[in-house]
Amino acid sequence: MLDVIPRIYSTIHALLDDYVPPLSPQANGKNNRYDMYYPHKVTLSGKDYPSLYFAGVAAYEKYAALYFFPIYSHPEEFTDIPPSLKKLQKGKSCFHISKPDEMLIQEVKLLLHTGFEFYVSKGLIGHK
Repeated sequence: MLDVIPRIYSTIHALLDDYVPPLSPQANGKNNRYDMYYPHKVTLSGKDYPSLYFAGVAAYEKYAALYFFPIYSHPEEFTDIPPSLKKLQKGKSCFHISKPDEMLIQEVKLLLHTGFEFYVSKGLIGHK
């Protein structure tokens, strides 16, 4: 594992912790996976779910992965992602971050905030 990956992982982990409550963390030993869920029943796209996944982070050998569900569930709402973050996007809702960059971390922080406030505005998450 690259030396910087644990630092990137810890930084994103701390950003996610800012949303407890109302979100609830769930940790998994595999790749130090740390995910945030809204632990209440929600209806999304006409389907009921027992909880709502919001975001998570995992540490891999060459990068820390940020998983961000609002961009998956509502892609039309997240079209203005900064280019420096957009180029790290893999698939629909995952970002591979391998370099500690304060500007990039601020972009991640803003993305999480925007996603959280969007879910609150749609009634998918109860506000803090």
